[in-house]
Amino acid sequence: MRRREVLAFLLSLFTGAALADSREGKESKREKEEEKKKRKREDEAEEKTKPGASSEDKKESPVFYGQVEAVQGTTLWVAGRALRVESPLLPYLVPGMVVQVKGPSVTVVNPGNWAYYQGPGEALGLGRGPVRAWWKEGVLWRVWPGGSQETLVVARFEHGVWLGLPKSLPLGKPPIEGWWLVRLTGSKVK
Repeated sequence: MRRREVLAFLLSLFTGAALADSREGKESKREKEEEKKKRKREDEAEEKTKPGASSEDKKESPVFYGQVEAVQGTTLWVAGRALRVESPLLPYLVPGMVVQVKGPSVTVVNPGNWAYYQGPGEALGLGRGPVRAWWKEGVLWRVWPGGSQETLVVARFEHGVWLGLPKSLPLGKPPIEGWWLVRLTGSKVK
């Protein structure tokens, strides 16, 4: 045999062995993937049969963070998305607030401490007619004309103080901490 023939023979042996190894590798990969899928199906079936487990528990709602663009009924527009939410604070949100929306609930992320006023503007020195006003950390942040003549304040009470409200808007102490909607009577806020 010549040297070329020996080299060709050895080359064919090596390529044949390499092909056999790659086929075995592919087959073992397929078997492993099939085993994983089978285990996953078994785990899912087992979890479904557990008492108290439901498919609703398994599906987590995506969480959206973004700036409020608009509020219309139960639809909150956040970062170009229309989201259906259920929150008693929904009518008091204003464009510019940053919120977290998870499922049907909404949480205001920024401003941290805020408050809302609706009523006659002259009561706060904001001009004549009804206004809607928002405070951020106790400082007037947004004022919009309009709203109803009913005077109300939405604010959070924690650690013995109203958060987000200016000192010029004193409210009584509520029985417990949390968010409050306070209806005021008269056109003057003392």
